Amino acid sequence: MHSDAIPGTELKNVTIAVNNGSPTGMPKKVLFVIDTLQTGGAEQSLFANAIRFRSMQPVVCHLYAGDLLKQQFAAHTIPVYSVGLKKKYGFAEAYKQLKAIVQKEQPDIIVAYLTRSELIARLVARFSHIPVIGTFVSELYSDTYNTALSVKAKMAVSFFKWANKTTARFCKGFVANSEEVKMSNAKALGIALNKIEVINRGRDSNLFRFHVPQAQPGKPLRFLNVGRLVPIKGQRDLILAFQKFLLTCPDAVLHIAGEGPAREPLTKLINDLGVQNNVVLLGSQDIPQLINKYDCFVFPSHSEGFSGAIVEAMFAGLPVLASDIAVNKEVITHMNTGYLFERGSEKSIQQALLWYKDNIAVANELAVKANEHARQNFELDTIAGKLENYLLNMIIVKN
Repeated sequence: MHSDAIPGTELKNVTIAVNNGSPTGMPKKVLFVIDTLQTGGAEQSLFANAIRFRSMQPVVCHLYAGDLLKQQFAAHTIPVYSVGLKKKYGFAEAYKQLKAIVQKEQPDIIVAYLTRSELIARLVARFSHIPVIGTFVSELYSDTYNTALSVKAKMAVSFFKWANKTTARFCKGFVANSEEVKMSNAKALGIALNKIEVINRGRDSNLFRFHVPQAQPGKPLRFLNVGRLVPIKGQRDLILAFQKFLLTCPDAVLHIAGEGPAREPLTKLINDLGVQNNVVLLGSQDIPQLINKYDCFVFPSHSEGFSGAIVEAMFAGLPVLASDIAVNKEVITHMNTGYLFERGSEKSIQQALLWYKDNIAVANELAVKANEHARQNFELDTIAGKLENYLLNMIIVKN
């Protein structure tokens, strides 16, 4: 990989990462525009899909500072433009830089991720007469998603909702990662349902070793939760329920893999409850390497865009206990491929844990069905193919 300034005054502050032997023979070019190339869900999903494209040439541009994934794109011969703005918004400069990149690359279609980049990409695409696709990855405007936000944050969400709704008409179509996210955003932004295509986030089953845990007499039950440490992920509910579960199963352990701003209050809760020996915050982890050490996966989230962590557990063979939010119901069917409990209910989570303890054999049978379901519906190669075909069709179909 090398990184050089691009010739031309309008691009003088932009760097591009490429690799010798850039893809050729791809008649259609897609420009992906995203805020950063850090290791968030949208960024990693973009990378996982782009490297699997077969008929299109992907080019990536991140408008704001943060490029941890940049070298990985370059290693797969995908050009990356790094505008790298350090301002929180800097819309005027971002527009100028992106417009110059579009003029240079002449993409056949633009796909934008995350609100700041979406707004900028829509304007550039409109005035460049290039079709642009929007993306929906969460229930950003739902009451559940916004409950824990500060007043200032809620005001920002309201502004961006207005801006999003105003510019949505510039998009030729949208991709949502679940039916629930599709419905939520369509309602909030006044978008016709037939303009939104649902394409779930996939996972690569090859990264996971399918192994249904086998109960062993005298072996403590080991539960795993994976998620960013934020209130909406429901980890506080889980810890409180687990403390009560320990009265019945005192040797059980709960490990929570993930990092985030709620680490301090969750640590305090663990200490106040006196469950330090049973409940551990692991921080960020390599999930495929970690997950098979556990017996059961617990997912108490209050809101999700798409339950990718559940899919990972399904690929690994772990029985799944999950909150009954609509998005989780798109992945798990109660008592067929997993067990669903009431969102936000400590009592219901405790009952789910007790059900697992008393029905391990049944739970493992559900895990086998869940693995089959995941392989049929959430395999990454299939998902990437759906996205690529959708984009090709959107280029061909006239407005």
